[in-house]
Amino acid sequence: MNIRKLHAIRGLMLLVALLLMAPSQVRGIEKYSDPAAVNRRIEQLRQANPSMVKVLKLAVTPGGREMLMIEIGRDGSSAPAVLVGANFSGITPLATEAALELASRIVADTSLNTGLRWYIIPLGNPDAGARYFTRPLWSDPGNGRPFNDDTDDQTDEDGYNDLDGNGIITQMRVKAPDGTWIPIEGEPRLMRKADASKGEKGIYKLYTEGIDDDGDGQYNEDVPGGTNVNINFPHLFKSFGRRSGLYPGSEPESAALLQFAFTHPEIAMVLAFGQTNYLLSPPKGGRKGSVDTENIRIPRETGTSLGIDVSRTYTMAEVIELVQPMLPPGMTADESLISSFLGLGAVINPLPEDMAFYNEISSDFKEYLKKKGVTAERLEPAQPEDGAFELWAYYQLGLPVFTMDFWGLPKPKEEKSDGKGDEKKTDVVSDARKTGDAVKADTKTDDSVKADPEKGDAVQDARKTGDAVKADPKKGDPKEKAQLAFSDTWLQGRGFTSWKSYSHPTLGEVEIGGFTPFIENTPPESMVDSLLALQLPYVSELVKKLPRLAVTELKVTEKGGGVYRLEAWVTNDGYLSFPIAMGKRNKVPSPAILTIGGDGIEILSGKKRTPVGEVGGMKAVRYVWLVRSPKKTTLTLRLESKQAGNDSEKVIIGG
Repeated sequence: MNIRKLHAIRGLMLLVALLLMAPSQVRGIEKYSDPAAVNRRIEQLRQANPSMVKVLKLAVTPGGREMLMIEIGRDGSSAPAVLVGANFSGITPLATEAALELASRIVADTSLNTGLRWYIIPLGNPDAGARYFTRPLWSDPGNGRPFNDDTDDQTDEDGYNDLDGNGIITQMRVKAPDGTWIPIEGEPRLMRKADASKGEKGIYKLYTEGIDDDGDGQYNEDVPGGTNVNINFPHLFKSFGRRSGLYPGSEPESAALLQFAFTHPEIAMVLAFGQTNYLLSPPKGGRKGSVDTENIRIPRETGTSLGIDVSRTYTMAEVIELVQPMLPPGMTADESLISSFLGLGAVINPLPEDMAFYNEISSDFKEYLKKKGVTAERLEPAQPEDGAFELWAYYQLGLPVFTMDFWGLPKPKEEKSDGKGDEKKTDVVSDARKTGDAVKADTKTDDSVKADPEKGDAVQDARKTGDAVKADPKKGDPKEKAQLAFSDTWLQGRGFTSWKSYSHPTLGEVEIGGFTPFIENTPPESMVDSLLALQLPYVSELVKKLPRLAVTELKVTEKGGGVYRLEAWVTNDGYLSFPIAMGKRNKVPSPAILTIGGDGIEILSGKKRTPVGEVGGMKAVRYVWLVRSPKKTTLTLRLESKQAGNDSEKVIIGG
């Protein structure tokens, strides 16, 4: 097909797409927001809605930037709250846009801003977030704290160098007798490790683009950047990690959030916008702790008191089988109970009861996407790193946590290659639908085709669900294959710099090339509105699942002599249990309290203040008291919960 006809088809496709869109979808964002723009947009939201929006300065980063939080709620409201944390790694600008757009939607939607409070952090790592807007472009989640990566007598002295002057940091490959990398057959742009066991010999060594600034024989080993805020949280914190920080909460960004969360017990749900997506890929178990659960040794004192043989080791399943008959009726022995009882360390895998709702909600979200016309496949989202924000919120705050990444690389189709690095095109329609905006290789935006989310158009096809791509060692990293396919199909190849010769001052003749930073997680700006319009509405469905407690029935039975039997049912009308299993185990969320009050009432059985321990989703629990009232009075039963609402019932007794 000649080029004129191809351009004509592209123009026609663009016109059709624009006509299909609602006016609000045609506009599009002009560009991703840098930290200063994020804070300006937050302040603009406050000024436009002063009675509903407050702005809190949580911290000042090591780089001198303010980390702000948006608080949304009606004045005087003591409602449950949702905490939204976005872009704590600083390398997912789409997550920041999602949080800002969500805040705007909440302000405009009475169903979201009535009876619910929101705490939203659009950019949890402003220092790292600023790198997306600097040149040369490189990606690193470290904040602005100086850190001596190579433990010499200098700090941040050997960073990247843009040797070819194209404004981005890629890679260098140099031929060497002791090289370990070889080009992939049929796709020489990509590299893979040579497999010596199969008779393969490496050809190249790989380096990031740059020179040996400090003359120590290493390249770019001490770049500017300190702590990745997203792995500076307490749960599974990695001591002595390169980007994890000195200790949990060592950074002002994470420390401020830790303090805020523990002083706001009304937080009932956490949403994390970043690199993981529990809605598509629920949290997985399988993490290995410091204790081998297949070879558990029972302490002598414990074993002797329980009549268990301590001369051998047990699997976790065997210990559960031994302990279960010893527990009171209604109590279940599980891995978390055994781990706590035997001191086996922190729980590191989601509890089975919680996995039930994670899997159910994930299925519901996928059905939601399917109804929107989203059927194509994408790479499976990553699971959280140790020390991540979402792990801390679930395992230590004991709250339901849902994560969203909003975009993932489309699963590439298997296509034949001509061996010269150019993938053969599939069809004219796919060619006509390609966008033309490089992933921040320059700051210009384009007006490429945006999809109508209701019609499942091509831009949305780039954000569809699917199983993980299985790796074939000889075909290279499946993620890199997907990146290359996305670059070729959607970015006119601008997501990958072809290898070109360069005379390096110390390495000699090298080739410079590779992927543009951020291509693996940041779509062109022209896609953002459609992606958020498709997925953000589901947040409304998530908050509807919060537990909602109420006193649904209050029954009084006269027993004689001024004594009355009071029977009350506390019902949870929400889908999620109050609290979830991890919250019950940790005893961290504030319990609901039932309080009996009335003039001259004497409580004979039961308590004036009764903690409500657990109420399952869509279930009810009965509470009973005996009270004496010699005279006629009004008895009030109040239910108070910071996370699940308040209620009260009154009844006249006595006389």
